[in-house]
Amino acid sequence: MIQERRIWIEGTEYRLLISDEPQALLAAQAAGRAVLGVEDPAAEKWTMRGIPYVVPGWEEITEELEEMVLRRRLGFPWIIAASDRLTIREFVKADAGQIPVEECTLEEEHFRSEEAMEQYIRNQYAFYEYGIWALVEKEDSKLIGMAGVTAPGEKIFRNFKLEPLPFQEQWLELGYHIFEPYRGKGYAKEAAAMVRSYAHDVLSARLIAVIHEKNQASRAVAESLKMKLIPERDPGCAAAILPQNGTDTQWQNGHLLYGECCLSLPDREDS
Repeated sequence: MIQERRIWIEGTEYRLLISDEPQALLAAQAAGRAVLGVEDPAAEKWTMRGIPYVVPGWEEITEELEEMVLRRRLGFPWIIAASDRLTIREFVKADAGQIPVEECTLEEEHFRSEEAMEQYIRNQYAFYEYGIWALVEKEDSKLIGMAGVTAPGEKIFRNFKLEPLPFQEQWLELGYHIFEPYRGKGYAKEAAAMVRSYAHDVLSARLIAVIHEKNQASRAVAESLKMKLIPERDPGCAAAILPQNGTDTQWQNGHLLYGECCLSLPDREDS
């Protein structure tokens, strides 16, 4: 079966071909079209090789999925969330030239290269469906910072008492960086709250954040999300246990780990 969907994005109509016939999908893809495959449950072997997006049945197709597949094919960024002041979206290659040199940390340096940005978009977003996203001020469409989630490093799991999560849930590390001219306006707290909602509702994730003890602004953002300080595993480490009076734990030259513990995530429709 072959179906064609008409999808409007930013005022322009595009078309998506959906089918459970591999040859029809490959032919449409070779012609430059966006395609979505549907598995044949009766097939004895995998027949959808070369099709980037495949669902296990027709009932799994949603309007949101259709738009996402189309945006991936066209190179349009996926919109993560929006408020009255901000849009959080995936980066596009052209964003590399808008990030001030003085605002880049070593971890963020690759975002200033169009080539590296293009690789990040292709490898991170298309594979994981999450990453670091662009923060855009709605009023003048300016890039004012970045925020998002990444997979935590193994050291965090070795050093801290992170509770085991139920099946299909995951820990993700929250990050946010507002460029200097736009600080002090509440953008970090606003963006972090939207990222948290997306992490809960779409990614089935709980958040952690590594923050220096002297960074009171970032600590206030984490605490506004009801994140708590997480103690280290090794009781022999100096200042490693979270004291009863609630003072800070120490890690890596004064860095702290905040996390969403004892949290019940909403049930996902596709779970």
